[in-house]
Order: sequence, then C-alpha cells, then structure tokens
Amino acid sequence: MIALLSVPSQLPHMPTASIFFLKGCLDEEGIDSKCYDMNHVFMNQYPDALIWCEFGLHYKEEYGEWIREYCNQLLDYEWIGLSVFTYNSQVFTRKFLEILRPLTNAKIVLGGMGLTNSGSDVDVHSFNFGQDMIDDGLADYQIKGEGDLSLPALIKDEDYKEGQRASIAGLAIPNYDDINFDDYESKVVTITGSRGCIRFCTFCDVNSIWPKYRYRPGKEIAIEIAEMHRRYGVNHVTFSDSLVNGSMKAFREFCSALIEIDVPVTWDAMFIFRSGMTQKDWDMIKDSKCTALYIGIESGSEAVRTHMKKHFTNKCMYDSIEQLGERGINMTFLMMVGYPTETDEDFLDTLKLYHFASKYKKLVEVRTQIVMIVRGAPLYTDVDWYGHAEVWRYVNEEGELTYSERYKRWKEATEAVDAFGLKQDRRIHQLGEVLKLRLTKEEAYEHDNIKDVQIPVEQTLHATDSLILSNNQS
Repeated sequence: MIALLSVPSQLPHMPTASIFFLKGCLDEEGIDSKCYDMNHVFMNQYPDALIWCEFGLHYKEEYGEWIREYCNQLLDYEWIGLSVFTYNSQVFTRKFLEILRPLTNAKIVLGGMGLTNSGSDVDVHSFNFGQDMIDDGLADYQIKGEGDLSLPALIKDEDYKEGQRASIAGLAIPNYDDINFDDYESKVVTITGSRGCIRFCTFCDVNSIWPKYRYRPGKEIAIEIAEMHRRYGVNHVTFSDSLVNGSMKAFREFCSALIEIDVPVTWDAMFIFRSGMTQKDWDMIKDSKCTALYIGIESGSEAVRTHMKKHFTNKCMYDSIEQLGERGINMTFLMMVGYPTETDEDFLDTLKLYHFASKYKKLVEVRTQIVMIVRGAPLYTDVDWYGHAEVWRYVNEEGELTYSERYKRWKEATEAVDAFGLKQDRRIHQLGEVLKLRLTKEEAYEHDNIKDVQIPVEQTLHATDSLILSNNQS
C-alpha cells in the first residue's frame, strides 16, 4: 500500500489534484493507496509559513515538530509518494524527508514538476532536485513527466517509462474518497482536459515540459464533471489546461455535452482568443455554465503579440471581449509589460485595451506583470538580452530597455486599471513591493552577459518580508 502526499506550498482552499488523480490510476491497477492532503492541513494551520516554503526564510521549530507528528501516521506504509508540485515545494520537501527518512524503511518516490526548477533564479531552488534527494539518501525513486502509468509500473516492479503518454483519452477518474469536502472552503475540484499547449509563446516554458499537445474527448470531460457532482457534490470545477480551447473540436464537444447533461456545476479555465469562433460557440460557453475565463492577452499591441507568437489579431481580441462581455462572463486579462520589442507606442496599445475593456469593468480583472526571462522559454536562449536574468536589459529600436523603464510602465499600467474602473489584481501590493525592490538590484548588478547565475537567497530577504506584510494585511 502506498501513501500519497501533497507537499506545500500550494493554495489550500481546494484539494490538491495530483494525488487524487494518481489514486484513481492506482485503483485501476488494483493497488491500494491513501491520500493525505498535507498541503491543505499545513498551510491552513501555518499560513505564515509560505515564505519559508518558497524561499527557505523565517523557519520556525514548530514547523519541524508538526512534520514529526504528521510522519507518525505514515510509518506502516511500504511505499510513500510525494507530489512536489513546483520548485516552491522544494524547501518543505527536503525538510520533510530529512525527518521522515530515519523513521521508516518505506520506499520513497517523488514526482511532480518541482523535481526540476523551471523559472526560478533563486539559489535555494535546485535544477535537479529529485536526483539531489536520491543522492542524499532521502528518496529512492523519482518519476519525471506523467505518473499515470509510471507509478503503478514502479510499484509492481515493472519497467516504467518517463515522459509523455501518447494519448490522454480514457484517463482515470480521480478518487477523493479519503477526504471530507466539508473541510474545504468550497466543493471545487480540478479537471484535466488537455496537456501541453498548441502555442509556442516565446516567454513560456510549457513546451519544454510538454513537447506534444494532447487532449481528451469533450464528452469524456463532461461525464467526469457529472461524476464528480454525483459522488462528492462538487459544484464548480477549474481546469488545469494551459488552454481549455486548444482543440476547438474537443471544446465544442465538451460544451455541447455539458449542456446536455445539465448538472449544477459551473466552470472556469484558461482560454485563448481564436479566429473562427461563431455566435454558437460563444453561446455554448455561456450555456455550459462557464463563469470565468483567464485569458493570456499579454499585450494590447498586435506587433508585440506577433513576436510572442500569440497568433491573434486586435480585431479578434476586441471582438472576443465584446462576445464574452455581452454574455456576462467574467474575464481575467493576464498581461505583461516590458517585452523586449515593446516600444512606447506598443505600450500605449495596452492602455487603449484597458480603456476599451472599461465598458465591462464589472466583469474584467487585470493582472499585470513585468516580463521575466524564464529558463526553458525561447526568450532565455533566442533573444540577445544581457545582464542578470532578474533585471535583464535589451536594445530594441528605441534604444536600451532597462528594468527601470519596465517598472515605470508597470506602474502606469496598474494605475490605468484603477483609473478605468477595472478590477485590480488582489496581489497588487505584495507584487509591487517585490518589483520595487528590484530597482535597487538593478543598480547593484553588473550588466554583462550572465545567463546562468542564480540569485543568492539572502538577496530576496526584503522582498519576501514584504510578502509577509501583504499576506497579513489581506
């Protein structure tokens, strides 16, 4: 029998999806398992531990005492599996394993994207975390990629392959029998309709993680949603997909099937604007009980989006906003400022977009970030940026684009969100403190070609202190 554990830090208001999906996979292979949503329990008890989990700072002895007590219920298992969701789970995972390993002879297996470090330049995070844990004697196995087939094969002492499965049709139904949904804020679960992405955006590393895009039949997804409602009273689902409408064929089938099944379950998802959407498509989104869509617009400039390889025009963008707004569907614009090729005129296009969206201000939230150079993304390797990855510089047609200029645009953009009456990112204050701190770092760094240097964790101290303040204020 195997214990499946979720590792902090993740949002604790809903069940951590991975372990319950894996339990469904193991059920199909006749392997007994029990899920422990450790993330939910720990983060609700110690919300201020976020800063330790993510950066290794402000550790308290009571965290270790809690882990020791929690480990007591795991000592009789033959296998223990930890889902290390992102690099922000590495600090907790190491501490947990240092305490657990001397207490048990169980075989310990690690999985999840946190086994590598995608996107963090803080040196407390490892780019080979899974192997580090094995080399340190704290774990026995790691599974990179999809554990759907690999974990059951490993437990049965069969050959297991890492990487992607050819098809994700017929995925196992998640099993949430080990938890009580009344312990959570709401009855919400995560659904997977696809893996990978049809886009190859220059700033994104998804395609280095999922090289091939695969999707499930739309009717299969609708049936799973209905089953989650029947078994557990689930009333809302959120999608893990990079794009819920990556395959329009599957998306239309999903909306149509969900309308036909007509269960009292609403949904939200990541969404991409696409040409060729019909009035019927927009109607089906509404009629299938969609409440919100998160849209990676990134920039109001068509020229910038073209360089990003977003592949939708301004006409498509504005028409799509109109269609969603007329149907009362909430929209979250995911925006970036300071893209390497962004000029002053391009930036003004983003402000024009915010002004246009103000006609639907009760429906539109805007989350604005400064463009980051992420390992594994094309920008990291294919663009001639220079300086430190945290405060990179680039020379475009208007001259040198510095972090100071990007920060200035971010301030102006977020002020425009308020001026136009749109909903502001609720994390705006903590984000602002972190971004402002980088202005001082820009002066400290030498801006030569440094593409592989991680940031010493002590340099994040003030930034992470500001996160604590903001979390307490909220």
